[in-house]
Amino acid sequence: MIFVIEDDRGWESYYRRILRRNDVKYFHDGVAAIAEMDFEHPPALVILDVLLTGPTGFAVLNEMRSYPELMNVPAVIVSSVAIEAGDLASKYGVVAAYDKGSMKPADLLEVVKRYA
Repeated sequence: MIFVIEDDRGWESYYRRILRRNDVKYFHDGVAAIAEMDFEHPPALVILDVLLTGPTGFAVLNEMRSYPELMNVPAVIVSSVAIEAGDLASKYGVVAAYDKGSMKPADLLEVVKRYA
């Protein structure tokens, strides 16, 4: 299962066109996504925006990392804010970070293929 946490409906539509998978759940806020996570069968990958309405993407990642069952779930950040994945790998489990303005669908699909 892949969780996509994105509050922008246009970007949600974009992810739906790129991913075209049955094992993706979409959420418009991190609170709903965390509440939906099954600790016995956590998502294989979380794709999220940093600038969410409500708790930020970093707050969502902090919350996830507070549960041992969710500590090792890889995360992909896609944001309009420039972020380097390397700086966030150890603390948040970020395996990739993309700028919304320059992300290529093939890049995201490659990460999805690797982790989910």
